[in-house]
Amino acid sequence: MYVNRWIETHAHIRPNKVALIDRVSGVSFTYQDLQRASHLQAYRLASLGVKEGDRVAVYSQNRPEILELFLACGLLGACLVPLNWRLTPQELEKIVADCQPKITFVEPGLAGGETLEAQSIFSLQTLSADPVELPRVSPDAALAIFYTGGTTGVPKGAVLTHRSMQANAWNTIGGWGLSPDDIAPVFTPMFHTGGLNVCATPLLCLGGTLVLPGNFDPVKSLEVIEQERCTFVFLVPTMYEMLRQAPGFSRSRVALVRKWISGGAPCPKTLFEAYWNEGIPLIQGYGLTEAGPNTFGVSFEDAQKRSGTVGVPLPGIEVKLTGEDGKEVAVGVAGELHVRGEHVMSGYWNKPNETAQVVQDGWLATGDLAYRDADGFYYICGRRKEMFISGGENVFPAEIEEVILTHPNIAEVAVVGVPHPKWGEVGRAYLVLKQAGEHDEVQLVEHIQKTLAKYKIPKEYVVMDSLPKSAAGKVLKRMLMESVRA
Repeated sequence: MYVNRWIETHAHIRPNKVALIDRVSGVSFTYQDLQRASHLQAYRLASLGVKEGDRVAVYSQNRPEILELFLACGLLGACLVPLNWRLTPQELEKIVADCQPKITFVEPGLAGGETLEAQSIFSLQTLSADPVELPRVSPDAALAIFYTGGTTGVPKGAVLTHRSMQANAWNTIGGWGLSPDDIAPVFTPMFHTGGLNVCATPLLCLGGTLVLPGNFDPVKSLEVIEQERCTFVFLVPTMYEMLRQAPGFSRSRVALVRKWISGGAPCPKTLFEAYWNEGIPLIQGYGLTEAGPNTFGVSFEDAQKRSGTVGVPLPGIEVKLTGEDGKEVAVGVAGELHVRGEHVMSGYWNKPNETAQVVQDGWLATGDLAYRDADGFYYICGRRKEMFISGGENVFPAEIEEVILTHPNIAEVAVVGVPHPKWGEVGRAYLVLKQAGEHDEVQLVEHIQKTLAKYKIPKEYVVMDSLPKSAAGKVLKRMLMESVRA
């Protein structure tokens, strides 16, 4: 219902406004073009037997066809399932078996697509279909299913409805101050909520302009931001580091960007400071697949003044922090973050028990620990399951990792708790070095001691060539913990 009105409205109010620029093909779409394309795709899907409640899976890199299918599914009351093309065939098989799509489309030549029972994403373009009467879609109808990155080992499909995606769009527009004049590149893959819902759907709701740059390349991405006169950029920390290191990177080339947001993983303070020193107002975002994802907002001034804050809740979002007893914690005390609002998922697909474990009375238990300062600003401490207790003190790995990353020879780090006969648990730091073979553990400990209390300092250090990561690029600490138990 709600989402279906976006393109329809803009096609009448601003028909010639550019909605989408595809840098790969060189094709641009006005809102009128996008409205016509989405209706055509809806008719074509209907001719293939797709109806209300059906799932339509797509295995493709960021292409205009994904947005066309997303909008077409909305018109039919069907549900889009973007498949992660970084997964193994075995992982994809589990997801497809879970969501049971009516039809699956793949991008020809994309590795892994040959293992799926599917047809080319381009086959729709040559399919003729007569117009059909479109149903009146409920706001609570499923519109998209995003499968989580699987850091717990079992991917779950978070169901987002027309209502929840509309709420995320409104929250983002109002809380982040977006404008119809904003132009945003979509660098992150649309099989994640970060690719489709951080800026793409909010800007389509508002009547802004999206740019599809193709696969992320720091040099080409810098050119896209400059040449397309982008005003709003969202990247994960690794991408920000690569962009900063790109030849020719300077504030003057990205001067039109007024909003820079990092998300998907904690951003090291050193990376923030590198951008700030260039005069670039980079801030930390926070979100999760099950809720929006956008949850908090913060001004650049507060981001600088209140190191590490994700800000305050966006409009339409309630937040609370609870302790082990389920009661709300005091200011300055870490508790599990719960969020409530229309942006929250309707549940996990086909998993009522798992849904009931995390959603109660509309409150979504995020599994993240956070605290609130006296002025109402929130700070993320890390995952609840990652916290360990050393000598009776709560220890948050994210805090330790941020300090270790300030050492000039540390490229990546992951800290986990390991058993200890005296203290119960102590920290073990897994390190990836910038200069291999130049690790001085004594010097690193001295560096950490300048900032952290003694009980927080890891007692063990392991140098690795790389850290295990999910297809979403998140460190798989469960694999590190499993190696400890082994």
